Amino acid sequence: MSDKQAFKPVRTKRAFEEICTQIRHEIQSGSLSAGDKLPSERELAEQFEVSRSTVREAFRTLEMSGVLSLQKGMYGGAVVMQGDPQPITQTMQDLLSLGGLSLEDYTEARVCLQREIIRLACERGTEEDFDAIKANIASLRAAGPRVSGDERTRMTQEFYDLLAKATKNRAMSVIMSAFTVPLGYYLKQIGPDRSWDVAASREKFLKHLRKRDVPAAVAEMTDHMQRLHAYLLSRMSEAAHASDKTGA
Repeated sequence: MSDKQAFKPVRTKRAFEEICTQIRHEIQSGSLSAGDKLPSERELAEQFEVSRSTVREAFRTLEMSGVLSLQKGMYGGAVVMQGDPQPITQTMQDLLSLGGLSLEDYTEARVCLQREIIRLACERGTEEDFDAIKANIASLRAAGPRVSGDERTRMTQEFYDLLAKATKNRAMSVIMSAFTVPLGYYLKQIGPDRSWDVAASREKFLKHLRKRDVPAAVAEMTDHMQRLHAYLLSRMSEAAHASDKTGA
């Protein structure tokens, strides 16, 4: 971090937004890096020529976006974070739960994403990567049909995290997480499809992955996701119908 940031006085009505923009610019330009501590609220208020409460509002906004970490105590303050994918994940979940994104669009995008992730995993994945996926599938099978919703969701998220990790592309891992966490939300709400042996499907998928057979691996994964999509639609329709009856 340079000794003095090029912050300018703020004149707009929504001053905290302009402060956020300037801080982001300093990060993008390299003047601020992960781990750097920003000046105190008082110092920034003087530089921006705003109140300390306005600076605090900007800090809170950047904290929610995963840009800053607000640390307490004598040596606390606003510190630039390494980068947190959680805000992306939360945005995706909010879009789905609030109706800004349809389940159809979500599934279609997920199928497209998985196709590329599988291709990269087949090209770059190591036996160590595949062994980790195998262990995850074994845990799911060992847990049996009575596994709790939270644990099943955790294992599902781990499965897709491990698959994305095999691509050796950090961006793929971030995007995969953004698409997988909302799925866990749905499954916890309506429960898993117990008529479908997910572990068996994933075992077949892993065999194709080890053989570096992209078309076969994609076909198995796509079949699984389309089946899951149909199940989610069916259960959501049942829930809506039951709600209508209750309200009648």
